Amino acid sequence: MTKLIIADDHQLFIEGVRTVLAEEEDITVVATVNDGAALMEKIDSMDVDAVLLDLNMPKLDGLKSLQAIKAKKPQIKVLVLTNYNQPELIDEVKKLKADGFMVKNSSAAELRQAVLRIIAGEKFFSEGQNASVLDETSYFFDDFLKKFKLTRREVDIIRLVCRELSSKQIAAELHLSEFTVSTHRKNIQRKLNIKNVAGLVAFAKEHQLVA
Repeated sequence: MTKLIIADDHQLFIEGVRTVLAEEEDITVVATVNDGAALMEKIDSMDVDAVLLDLNMPKLDGLKSLQAIKAKKPQIKVLVLTNYNQPELIDEVKKLKADGFMVKNSSAAELRQAVLRIIAGEKFFSEGQNASVLDETSYFFDDFLKKFKLTRREVDIIRLVCRELSSKQIAAELHLSEFTVSTHRKNIQRKLNIKNVAGLVAFAKEHQLVA
């Protein structure tokens, strides 16, 4: 019998996953937790074979929880379940030795398949899905801003430039003056060391700011 913990800060999602896994006679959910600290307490005090792990949790986030689990009890299988599917995030959970990764809008059948496969010792990374555009809800958006020293307004302008809008059109779209937009564009090119619109579009596509 595989003993499994579900870690997610949304109780409704937990109940849904429990219902899906209830059809598997060889799997029993021994605990559910809503934050990373509670998860690590369970890991320390219980006999656990697998964890279904959300990344956005209070007290100790999913990546830090994953790292701690694999450091303490590397035999525990960990399937990351998240709303995010950026390639950088998949790479990160692989580096931290997760056994699987899938987005939460996957089907019940896909979830059962993923759990059974990681329990059997296989890896399950649902990379076949199209990578989503990096936006304000992305797990890595703040890191992206810090890395390139960009502001959210500058990202808005980059996206509008990629739509082939002029500075005047961008100013109207964002309710700014044309002078302000021109200043932003100069700052963006300076920060990114980009000389022209073609270079800016290439940067935006490379970093998933546009589809």
